[in-house]
Amino acid sequence: MTDRRHIWQTWSRTVRCRPARWITPRVEGQLTEAVRTAAEQGLGVRVAGSGHSFNQLACTEDMLLDLSGYTGVLDIDRRAATVTVRGGTRLAEINAALDRAGLALANIGTLDAQTVAGAISTGNHGTGITHRPFSAQVSALRLVTAEGAVLCVDEESELMRAARTSLGTLGVISTVTLRCVPRFNLRSVPGAERLDGILDRFEEWAHSADHVSFNWLPWTEEAFTRAWHRTDEVPTRGAVRQRYATTVDEMRCGLAGLAGHRRPAAVPWAKRLLAAGVPTEYVDAGHRVFSFPQPVRFLALEHALPLENVPAALRELRVALRRFGAYSPYSVLVRVGAADDSPLSPVFGRLTGYVNLTVPRTARYTEILRTAEHLLRDLDGRPHWGKAHTATAEVLRPRYPQWDRFQAIRGKLDPTGMFCNEYVGRVLGPVDAAQQVYA
Repeated sequence: MTDRRHIWQTWSRTVRCRPARWITPRVEGQLTEAVRTAAEQGLGVRVAGSGHSFNQLACTEDMLLDLSGYTGVLDIDRRAATVTVRGGTRLAEINAALDRAGLALANIGTLDAQTVAGAISTGNHGTGITHRPFSAQVSALRLVTAEGAVLCVDEESELMRAARTSLGTLGVISTVTLRCVPRFNLRSVPGAERLDGILDRFEEWAHSADHVSFNWLPWTEEAFTRAWHRTDEVPTRGAVRQRYATTVDEMRCGLAGLAGHRRPAAVPWAKRLLAAGVPTEYVDAGHRVFSFPQPVRFLALEHALPLENVPAALRELRVALRRFGAYSPYSVLVRVGAADDSPLSPVFGRLTGYVNLTVPRTARYTEILRTAEHLLRDLDGRPHWGKAHTATAEVLRPRYPQWDRFQAIRGKLDPTGMFCNEYVGRVLGPVDAAQQVYA
């Protein structure tokens, strides 16, 4: 365990802080010791993983618990189909260990460099209309509370539903047990269709495959689709190269973004100049199809909308982004997901369409996100907790039917607001333990 004083920053290098105490625990006892020390000294505590949030979620000027050294797969139970890992373990490490054991995670997002605790706490997700967010795969966890005690939380506890998406406000996630499925392959089928054609039958399209997504460049009328089907077929020869096709495309986006920084109108021209080849159909292991390396740093905004509101959102975005007069080189990404029951899950209680906008890290491009955010908010969008947004607790509370229930649990577990920071205070409000009742 180390204690360092220098600057911590997010993966995108757009948010940074200088914690007074920077602790990198290696075992659970060091986690509990650090939290007890913070309580004695009146310090706030925030937890950092891989830093892939695009906001100040992990920032603090008090104590930062850096889980980058708190990693490892602790147990794989083939009979129960579960895996238990430390909170700082990256999804890539979990995927590799499960693959060797003949198991897999049922669904993950595009980025496997995230830590398991971070992915759970922020509502990370993949795509698939029958698939809930990643945190729905949690069957048990160990939570270090504000008192430095360890709570063992299982699926029978109401606390589990709250802890699965909690922004790190209920305690420090020490270990996580995830439900698994037998190892599977996916057939990735690319396609292209006019945007309006997809939007006219959006619900049908959302149910058309195990996992679906589409990308759309706002100055065009065509969308590029992906359908992923579970299959017993063996991986296609050379399939590993297909995984990096999206990585290469993101590198092209980075180059186009540099051109657009000088001349915003040049982005469509640069994208055509740097256009990739036609995607091909292939089969590979599920975890390799779901995710790909992302070396280019960027900013992203994403909102979870009621499924039926997605067509209107895309049509309004088309008008708004074209009126704006400058484009991001990254396409708008649309995915879908099942309803969840975690109180702060952005998909709580409804089938959902996720609308994601990605931009280079400059002020001009950031204005694109501001334009999109208010439009998506007006269509009952809930922002992704780990991505860029400006929503406050006053805006968010009416969008979450069990908001007050979560706050009651938060008030019981952290009555002094140890696990709060400026960002948490903005999006969740302060802890007022005197008004909280926990059953």
